[in-house]
Amino acid sequence: MFKKFTKTVAILGAIMITLGVTTPAQAASCGTGKTTATVNVRTGASTKYRKIGKLSKGKKVNLYTTKNGWYKIKFNGKYGWVSKKYVSKSSYSSGEESSNSIKGYKVKKSLRVRAVAYSSGTHTALGTKLRYGVIAVDPKVIPYRTKVYIKELDRVFVAEDCGGGIKGKIIDIYMPSEAQCNRWGSRNITIQILK
Repeated sequence: MFKKFTKTVAILGAIMITLGVTTPAQAASCGTGKTTATVNVRTGASTKYRKIGKLSKGKKVNLYTTKNGWYKIKFNGKYGWVSKKYVSKSSYSSGEESSNSIKGYKVKKSLRVRAVAYSSGTHTALGTKLRYGVIAVDPKVIPYRTKVYIKELDRVFVAEDCGGGIKGKIIDIYMPSEAQCNRWGSRNITIQILK
């Protein structure tokens, strides 16, 4: 029974990848836009793809990439595509609100780090529950409770954990599953320290 369930999950995952429907951890916002009319959201960058919903006029959307005259956007927790004809682009570069502001926070500085991921454990070094949104750091480099923006995940994380192998300019991102950790791997990225 478990093998059958696992196989079904694997098949569904392959279908989602083929249709371009991804989860939020797989892409980072590159800008914002606003719909100029009611527009269909589809599973791919063409009218031949299946409709998965609609966005009303004046709806603000995050833009993730472009393809064949279409924008990839976030829709109901997943990713879909809308025609560029019906989206007025507000910005399209880094996904940041401005060079000195991100998601309501001011940028203190940028820092180049090696970022890995982990999924084990139940509580952080500060005693809080481990959850997506927590990173492990070297507190000598990034103090505990520091808020950090990671563009690749388009999210603000909080430094609440540490680890024996986390020394210097290395961060460890908590992710809900081992599969997500494997997808992330190890990357050299630039993070923004917020205040």
